[in-house]
Amino acid sequence: MIKKRTPMTLLVSLVVWATCISTASATGQEGERLVWGGKEYEMLTCPLYYNAEMEKWNERMEKERTSTALYRGYVGHWSIENGFLYLDYVAAGKNIPPRDIPELKKYCKGERAVATWFSDTLRVVSGNMVFYEHCGFNRHYEHEDFIVVKRGKIVSVNRSENKVLIKGMVNSKQEKECVEDFKRLGAELHKRYPEMSGRIFVHIKYSAFDQNYMPTAVDIKFVKNEPSNQQMARELKEKLSKYVLSKGLIPLYLINGKPKQMQSRIFPIPLL
Repeated sequence: MIKKRTPMTLLVSLVVWATCISTASATGQEGERLVWGGKEYEMLTCPLYYNAEMEKWNERMEKERTSTALYRGYVGHWSIENGFLYLDYVAAGKNIPPRDIPELKKYCKGERAVATWFSDTLRVVSGNMVFYEHCGFNRHYEHEDFIVVKRGKIVSVNRSENKVLIKGMVNSKQEKECVEDFKRLGAELHKRYPEMSGRIFVHIKYSAFDQNYMPTAVDIKFVKNEPSNQQMARELKEKLSKYVLSKGLIPLYLINGKPKQMQSRIFPIPLL
């Protein structure tokens, strides 16, 4: 049964595996492959990592690790049939059936291995990519299924729908316009408060959202050269808030049913 909400435990699992992969490298990593319901998907979980016995095999695989996008050195090909998770083969320069891997022989039924060592959540993705960061499995897709598995048996499936709410500044033209607008704002403030000069740096992020998950307020903090004139500081924050909300400067995503800001920004305001 597919549920629309993803439990917090699944989010924790997602974070754990994104971290597990990213600690090996800051490079985006290739996912595993899963055949499920007659379709092939990318799976952003590595069930073989849960098998402690595979550490020996993993050490033997070190010499095969030639791609920065595949630091683990292999791609597991999996399938779900009759309510169980199976490992069909491992692609590592060649296709290796589980029965040819000593550490997996005891899990094999015929050519395949039943993943009875695995008890956690599989993250299976499809559709267009919504967000990408060049680090491990830190990316999101339009559709994500979280398949809860206990000792190789499928327990439940929870679906998440993700999308881009605000694209943010996506090209150099928009960046240039923003820089020019902040220059004009700085010049205006400097004219009214001539005792203030230099470059003020502000950290900006969305802080409140409406029922449609769109931002209604921003949080602005001074990170360098905070104005000593409190009236000017308040005025600067008010003008920046209106500007950021009207322009949609910072990307915003709907991830797992919640608005998520992957990147906050620090902007310079030159007082000329």
